[in-house]
Amino acid sequence: MARVGSLVHILLFYTIERLLFNRMVCSMGKNPQLVKKALALWLMLEEIGYHDLIRMIHSFDNNTIESLFDKGLQCLDSYYLMQLNQPMNRRFFYYNREFMHKSYMHVMETVCDKIFGETLAIEVDESGMRPVIRPIGEGASSHGAALGIFRTHNEPGEQPNLNPDAGEFYPGQTPEETRSMFLTFSSGYPLSQEEIVNFFTSNWGPVVKEVVIERTRPGQDPVHGRIIFTTSLVIPMVLNGQVKAKFLVNSKHLWARIYVPPSPRR
Repeated sequence: MARVGSLVHILLFYTIERLLFNRMVCSMGKNPQLVKKALALWLMLEEIGYHDLIRMIHSFDNNTIESLFDKGLQCLDSYYLMQLNQPMNRRFFYYNREFMHKSYMHVMETVCDKIFGETLAIEVDESGMRPVIRPIGEGASSHGAALGIFRTHNEPGEQPNLNPDAGEFYPGQTPEETRSMFLTFSSGYPLSQEEIVNFFTSNWGPVVKEVVIERTRPGQDPVHGRIIFTTSLVIPMVLNGQVKAKFLVNSKHLWARIYVPPSPRR
């Protein structure tokens, strides 16, 4: 069973997917188990090259989402994949059926079964950073907006939320968590520490302090990791205005988002 900290990280990483799940179940009245299957299919399609598919679908109106939802279920029933940016016909699915099925089941077990409940997506209790069942506000349209992690100023008239017991701050003394990003790999295609360091170094210079890859059982590939930079200024350059950045490193997919550390247990 996944550790609580790891589960919280997964929930934070897949916020847009949980928003879409709640929207389809609560606002559109769709069967939660069927929505779960459709999202697993869309996540699998993202892994094989249809980048930002979930975000694109979430930006559509309900009628368009319903049409894509119906076609997604048809895909699962008849092994016929809908056309998106490039054609994908019955023959493609037939000749890749073993890979497709394996990838779909892996996404279902490692992601969907963890982030979706029976009737609502599993949310994060920010006060204790614990998984909880709670509706997600549909008004948020991105990971950062949903979590409030991009707020860098106080509202007019609001008192700053400062810790009076905090030590004196010196320039350049930024906490490690503010210089970190959470990493995710495609199922079956993990990246090594060396590959990650080389990729970020080749693109942004000597900015990597440490790369941590999750520990797994023998025979299991890691799917998560964390990169710690020498400065937090690297993060906006990596994201380039997005909430979740996607890269291709040595023909393997790498996803990166802001790291949100779990709060210590009380």
